[in-house]
Amino acid sequence: MTDISQSGEQSATSARAGLRGRLMRGLGATALSPVVAAVIQLGSVPLLLHAWGTARYGDWLLLSAIPMYLTLSDLGFGDASGSDMAMRVAANDKPGALRTFQSSWVLVSVVSLAALLTASLVVWHVPWQHWLRLSTVGNFQAAIVLLVLAAWVVVAQQNGVTESGYRCDGNFAIGTLWSTLQRLAEVSIATTIALLGGSLIAVACAYLLTRSVATIAYALLLRYKSPWLSYGFKYADWQTIRELSGPAFGFIAFPLGQALSFQGFTIVVGALLGPLAVVAFSTLRTLSRLNFQLIAVFKHAFWPELSMAFGAGDIALARRLHRHACQASLALSVAGGAFLWIAGPYIYHFWVRQHVAFDAVCFHVLLLAVITNSLWDTSAVIPMSVNGHLRIAVIYAGAALASLGLAWILTPRLGITGAALALLATDVWMTGLVLRTTLRQVQDSLKKFVAALFVIPAFRQAIPATPEA
Repeated sequence: MTDISQSGEQSATSARAGLRGRLMRGLGATALSPVVAAVIQLGSVPLLLHAWGTARYGDWLLLSAIPMYLTLSDLGFGDASGSDMAMRVAANDKPGALRTFQSSWVLVSVVSLAALLTASLVVWHVPWQHWLRLSTVGNFQAAIVLLVLAAWVVVAQQNGVTESGYRCDGNFAIGTLWSTLQRLAEVSIATTIALLGGSLIAVACAYLLTRSVATIAYALLLRYKSPWLSYGFKYADWQTIRELSGPAFGFIAFPLGQALSFQGFTIVVGALLGPLAVVAFSTLRTLSRLNFQLIAVFKHAFWPELSMAFGAGDIALARRLHRHACQASLALSVAGGAFLWIAGPYIYHFWVRQHVAFDAVCFHVLLLAVITNSLWDTSAVIPMSVNGHLRIAVIYAGAALASLGLAWILTPRLGITGAALALLATDVWMTGLVLRTTLRQVQDSLKKFVAALFVIPAFRQAIPATPEA
């Protein structure tokens, strides 16, 4: 009996160490992504301006923005398949996970290739130079650049499904790290070619070639890490695609709501108050969200572990993971908000060089909106991890649209602070909606959840193999 007890304790210790190790690696790999994004943004812009000049770089920005609309061609199936596969693997259903993997891959491949084919037929017949007011390239060159970049997007779509394979088999960290490094590699190579005198077409081809090589390597690494996952048509199933279609649409509805919020508020403020107010509101909102990408790290790192916990039927573990993810997110958003509350005016004046007045009231409301947004956005990973997020995603898109109406009413009376209040009201309402849903899914009470947010855990004891409530 003693040997059995010791064996059980060793197994629990091993499981706890494995989960803790995966979370730490996942957090590290995910945290690297915003750092690399900042390096790319801050580094590539001045280098490309130096290499091409303002006019040609402006043409590149205009042309490179258009193929991004093809990013919707994966229809959200990359994230939906990731959650589904993680739950199936945790439930020892690898055949089902393979069926999901191949079904998603077939659908994404067919749809993205169809989108590329359509683009290849249309792109030659559009007067790009006139429409976009291009100053350094003609219609034919513009069409080539657009087609090459469209092919780059289609190749990149493969990574969404491939990443689901990493997520489901405990390799989320290495998959995320590879995705980040391949983005850094392609930008570095493309920027180097531009500095050596390369044209827009040459730089676009560099993006496509680098991404193609990296995508193949990404898929081969997955085969090495998880040999049971294979690309192909054999196990693809139409019924599986139909079952994933709802969650996949939900993963489209979230960015749709975000687009309505970001672009919509710019339009509303501009229409009611003019361009100067747009600059003021946009810059204040950007500054208030300075640490938001770091907050999102916790959501993405905990996501695969939550899917596996639900797949294994371990609701207690899911409950504790949810508490700690929200706790970390809330702490970081409050700490970042407090710092920006004090230092924000100085950072803003240094950043915009006194060209726009600093609106302290609007900025403080936006900081409160970020705190509430970070809480519900992190908590929403619970329904996302089990592909049960469709209702929340659709409501969020509707709420984002409704917030524009509220902003239209408040902005003429309160200026840009009215727009900020409309944002805050929407995030407060979404927080209540999401928490009611997630607490029910993890069988938690609001009182215990709120109490857990203000407990400082020792990380080694925070995530046991079979946690208690």
